[in-house]
Amino acid sequence: TQEELAGLLDDMGVDVLITHPFDRSVAALSASQFLARLKARLGFRRLWIGYDFAMGKNREGNVEVLGRLGGEMDYQLHVVQAVELAGGVVSSSRIRALISEGGVADASELLGRPYSLAGEVVKGEGRGRTIGIPTANLSVPADRALPGNGVYVCRAHFEDRSLGAATNVGVRPTFDGRGSQVTVEAHLLDFEGDIYGEILTLEFIQRIRGERQFPNPQALVEQIRADIVTAREVLVSGTPV
Repeated sequence: TQEELAGLLDDMGVDVLITHPFDRSVAALSASQFLARLKARLGFRRLWIGYDFAMGKNREGNVEVLGRLGGEMDYQLHVVQAVELAGGVVSSSRIRALISEGGVADASELLGRPYSLAGEVVKGEGRGRTIGIPTANLSVPADRALPGNGVYVCRAHFEDRSLGAATNVGVRPTFDGRGSQVTVEAHLLDFEGDIYGEILTLEFIQRIRGERQFPNPQALVEQIRADIVTAREVLVSGTPV
């Protein structure tokens, strides 16, 4: 989200962040028109872009064009080259693909930080509590990239607390059949209490297994208890299982 992005930039020491509204009128501007606006209002002297960056109508403002405009508008263009890691270029599309496949550990390596989700804890249907394994249900922004359906080892953060968690992402097929509403439910280890309304951040460490349908609730409970044991092992050892 924009708020999470701002927080990451703040952690890196950025003093001022300006988020420019984007609409049809802005989309229709040429690269030179948009940069002229920025120059007039900000008086910038350096422009930093990625190696494959392009801006302006029809993405005309590529590296070559922006370099030429720098001579006309009195700014220096700096191009950040591609970063390669784990056999390929680090890119948002590659990271999103890993997340959607459940590869949260590999995604975190490319991000340089744990892949995480944050959201308000909201009331669910209460099934977790009825089977003796209460969960915190996250309300996640609709445009947020979610991990592929399955069970994950996480670290959960809220207020000034940090706890281990076993988290399910999916449609709960044992109870809801072929439902389509994806939920994020975290069982916080060694925790009892009511945190409705709190903002909970989940850092995803490892995928334990994919989501599957069980023949009955008791079989599901037995598997969840096994998942919790696995989550504890990962959190204690710090190594995949």
